[in-house]
Amino acid sequence: PAPGRRPTRRHSTEVPPPGWVRVALDGREGAQATALAAAKVSNLPEPQRSAVRERLLKMIKTGLRQARQAGGVDVLLSLAEWDGIPIAASCLVSYVDQDGMPVPLDMLAQDLAAEDGDARLVELAGRPAVRHRHVDPPVTRLDYMTTVPGKPGLLTFAFSTPLEQLADPLVTLFDAMIGTLRWVR
Repeated sequence: PAPGRRPTRRHSTEVPPPGWVRVALDGREGAQATALAAAKVSNLPEPQRSAVRERLLKMIKTGLRQARQAGGVDVLLSLAEWDGIPIAASCLVSYVDQDGMPVPLDMLAQDLAAEDGDARLVELAGRPAVRHRHVDPPVTRLDYMTTVPGKPGLLTFAFSTPLEQLADPLVTLFDAMIGTLRWVR
């Protein structure tokens, strides 16, 4: 989008899976970051709780600020744990407008497949999309790019996890999450 302009929200994903939160990058994410950090450490004893909350809050705010600077519209964050170990994963949702020019998805899929990973055309919410799985060690990435009804740009979903040993199950989860995408009017 043009600098200072945010795209109109025309997409919706259903409720995130347990342990995940959706944060809209609309200028009000600071309050949500504060609430997330406080909730995550609520069972710790003081003074450990305050110290951990401050570190976590700084990490969340830094990540959200970087996501917004990268043109993000929404962020999906995993706050899930398994046996007390955080399951690190996220998704950055962005809208990319190529100066009003439509992006040929078949060519995009070919270009991405030639670079690395697995890229192919798929259907997403009744629209053509590109699914691209690739690894930038140790981070496994799964990107979806789809056209937006009535707009020339692409809505992108950039999932990632640094957990190599959980990459395949998390990619399955990412695919399931993106499968909940619906267009709203």
